[in-house]
Amino acid sequence: MVVGNGETCYFWSSNWSPFGSITAYLRGEHSRNTGIPAATTLAELWELDTWQLPPARSEALVNIQTHLSTLALTNEADTYQWSPQGKPAKSYSTKAIYDLLRVNNQRVSWCKEIWFSKGIPRHKFLSWLFVLNRCPTKDRMVEWGLDVDPICTLCNSDIETRDHLYFSCPYSWEIWNTSAARAGFSTPREWLGILTELGRLKTPDHTRTLALLAWQASIYCIWAERNGRLHRSRFRLPQTVIKEIHNIIKLRIGAIRLDDPALASLLFQAWNS
Repeated sequence: MVVGNGETCYFWSSNWSPFGSITAYLRGEHSRNTGIPAATTLAELWELDTWQLPPARSEALVNIQTHLSTLALTNEADTYQWSPQGKPAKSYSTKAIYDLLRVNNQRVSWCKEIWFSKGIPRHKFLSWLFVLNRCPTKDRMVEWGLDVDPICTLCNSDIETRDHLYFSCPYSWEIWNTSAARAGFSTPREWLGILTELGRLKTPDHTRTLALLAWQASIYCIWAERNGRLHRSRFRLPQTVIKEIHNIIKLRIGAIRLDDPALASLLFQAWNS
């Protein structure tokens, strides 16, 4: 708060000093110990062009009174000013405040394969969780101490892990291999190998976008099929899931057409060629 007439600037709670909240700064010294009531404004401490303050009983109070001696009230109203990291800003910026609050780590190598601009938000989010290996695959559930059958629900031939589900499992591999071929992407079978090859793609933008859409749609639909079998006893053939992925990508291309008709045309031609 930039102090003007002090009428709306509270001594204890307003952020008017370099010490921040006086209540927090004094660490337990209450109004009854200092002689300054809890709801006191700076205007009430200013009389006859001078500060009317009780004697300081601690080093912290000395610091506060020293700072007050550099201030003088005026006829202007008190105002607020955003000062992230002590640098006054003309306007509030959500991005600037978020950047100060978040943990600022080094960018990961796979960020562009997950958070690409034309992706489907729910597909990007689930793919991100799988890259971090944070989804409740059966091997993780066993590690948590849950009594579950660890065998893959899709093929019934191996332990369900992320790397098995994507795409060592013959059921999921048929889905992804078909979708990747349609997107014009020559895919390896191993999870890390696929992620590496997607990162190396130097093809035109529409081909890369199509490969990423197909990859993330496959992750999403295979996970949905796994959950449908596990929780609702719903079983579908790979061809049915492949058809679902095809329809999802067609709808996404239709949505892209609204903002970028040229890109949508290239995507549609490549997907249906």
